[in-house]
Amino acid sequence: MPSGDPRLPVTIVTGWLGAGKTTLLNRVLREPRGLRWAVLVNEFGAISIDHRLVLHRDERMVQLANGCVCCTVRGDLVEALARLRRRRPPWFRRPRFDRVLIETTGLAEPAPLLRTFLAEAGTSAAYVVESVLTVVDAAHAEAALAEHAAQEQIAMADLLVLNKADQADAAARARLRERLAALNPAAPVLEAVRGEIPLEEILRPRAAAGARALPPAHAHGAHDTGGIGAVELRSPLPLDELKAQLWLSGAMKLMGPRLIRCKGFLNLADRPYRGVLQGVYELYTVEAGEPWRAGEERLNEIVFIGRELDRAFLERGLAACAAG
Repeated sequence: MPSGDPRLPVTIVTGWLGAGKTTLLNRVLREPRGLRWAVLVNEFGAISIDHRLVLHRDERMVQLANGCVCCTVRGDLVEALARLRRRRPPWFRRPRFDRVLIETTGLAEPAPLLRTFLAEAGTSAAYVVESVLTVVDAAHAEAALAEHAAQEQIAMADLLVLNKADQADAAARARLRERLAALNPAAPVLEAVRGEIPLEEILRPRAAAGARALPPAHAHGAHDTGGIGAVELRSPLPLDELKAQLWLSGAMKLMGPRLIRCKGFLNLADRPYRGVLQGVYELYTVEAGEPWRAGEERLNEIVFIGRELDRAFLERGLAACAAG
């Protein structure tokens, strides 16, 4: 997120049943690096935290020895996040936690969580999703990819962690990487054993990475696996802000449920900063991002992920937003 953003950063960890989400979460809590996390798990989840880490627990909250708190979400996520906010001392004192980590059940699609952060005014004012991390089981991915929810978990990801990499040979991992790239070409893939990836990779803000992570071969392609495909657009065209707003609103309504997610950067005419686009289904936001650097090429970089997306339709819409 832009420097100076007062909102609390959120990382969402998702993945199909048995992929290793809880193992990765415990790996984060074992190496706090001075950070204190608020950890939310849904009602079907369970965190296997060593009992020696637990200082205090009540019906909904577990206080951990490393300063983190763990909260079981048994109802509305909005209420749970508001409850965490109420636990924070006044602004002039050090907060009791620095970041929020949300672990979803393996059966869940992450879209409703992202919608909460886009649609709820109080939540979006206090929290910002920096990354959606999806854990993929390298040993059993083929069975999981037959499930609609597992496909959407991958399509929504800002980072894919190919866990249990030691249980699949190099050829199988290469084939799986191709399938993951077809579902979500913008998300980098890291291989891991027992969730062991550098903490810096988990902490890195990724949600606004847009098309920047795409390799050159994917510059304007459309890919499809299991019904889900990606369309990536790049253009230096300066955009009229109002036209861009009308285009995005109209395009999302026309695509309806076929559009799962969109994200990226916008080159808004006469603005010194990049516009950061985040969208889930029909909802989207454009916020002020980092300023354009001197000599930097100002580009629109947008990724649309969904089913049966029309690249020509999206390209025409983007071109129609030209300033002037």
